[in-house]
This record gives sequence, structure tokens and C-alpha cells, in this order.
Amino acid sequence: MLKAIMGNVLAVLVSLSMTGCSIYDRYGYGRVVSSKLDESSATAVDLPSNAPSISQRFLPQGASAKGEHKGFDVLVPSGTPVLAAANGEVSRVQTSFLYGRQVMIDHGTTAAGYRIQTRYFHLSEQQVAVGDRLQRGQVIGYSGLSGMAGGFPHLHFEVHRLGEDAVALSFLDPQLFWVDGKGKITCYDRHRAWSVDPLKLSYPVPCLGVDWQ
Repeated sequence: MLKAIMGNVLAVLVSLSMTGCSIYDRYGYGRVVSSKLDESSATAVDLPSNAPSISQRFLPQGASAKGEHKGFDVLVPSGTPVLAAANGEVSRVQTSFLYGRQVMIDHGTTAAGYRIQTRYFHLSEQQVAVGDRLQRGQVIGYSGLSGMAGGFPHLHFEVHRLGEDAVALSFLDPQLFWVDGKGKITCYDRHRAWSVDPLKLSYPVPCLGVDWQ
């Protein structure tokens, strides 16, 4: 009986994995695949045609009966480099049942007096340690399927506002904080001059044809 159950579980996982591959092949670049947000109130997203696609956007608490989504999901195959979205210091490297392998980066205090942190979930591998000082665009790990990733490889990316005690005060829509402006996703390019403002973010994965290394 147990053997039969395990066989069924394996078949489901294989099926989900194959589905994930087809999703990536179909929506590889330049698309916001779907959103549970009401489009009338959603932040408009200008996604470059060479940027890996977004499969699910930020959904604030109470915005939908379907629940909330505390960040956004980038459709990338397992093993894709994950990049620090701004300068900062690694504050946590851990693994959990829900989010799998994850990295959290503190980016400093804003002029308004609160701290900003970015979080990167479902990694296949972490390449940094707590206390590491990072530059924007530095590889912090590689995307994957760890934790409850829904059966397809992707990066779940969040932005948090923190209090002085490092307790999360609120989840922020990452689309509000790109270097090029609200909703204007900014691909990391190592040749560009970048802002040190902790609220100015670049895309946390490489874009096609851009020199990021």
C-alpha cells in the first residue's frame, strides 16, 4: 500500500515538474503571465522583452478573497543566477518547509527612518553567508524548486519594511521601487551607474543579452 502511495506521489511530482518546464518555455521572457490583482488597482508593469517573465504579482492582504501574495514570482529554470537587487548585508540564510532555501538582505535605512529588506525564496543553492556585504548584481544563489514552489521552478521575491528590532512591519509591492521608476522593471547591467538608495531596486535575475557578470 505504502509503495503504491509513494508511486502516485512520484508520478504527481514528475507531472508538475514537466508542467513547469512547459510554462517556462511558453512564457520565458517579457510577459506578465497572470495576476490575481484587480487590474483597475494594480501597479502597471513595464517588463522589458528580454526580462524573464512574471507568473504572479504582489497581492496585498485583503485585496482578494483568494488570499495574499507577499511578493512576485519570476519564471526562471532551476539553476538561474539570483542577483542582489541593491547593495546590502546578508541578514539571514535559512531553509524552511514553505519557502525552501532562502536568502534575506538588509539594504539600510531610508530617509523616512525605516529599513528595507529583500527576500529570495525557493533557491536550489545559496552562495552567501550571514554578514556578507553585497553589491547590487552579485550572485547570492541559484533558483530552483525548494520548499512549496508549486511544481515549477521560479524565484519568489519580496520587499519588506522593517522596524528597528528587525520585525517586519509590512510587505511592500516591489513594483514601486525599480531604479527606472514605478512599474518600470530595471535589468541589472554591470556597466551602468547605480543609485545607492535602498529603495531603488534592479531585477533579481539576469536579463537576456545584458552584460551582468
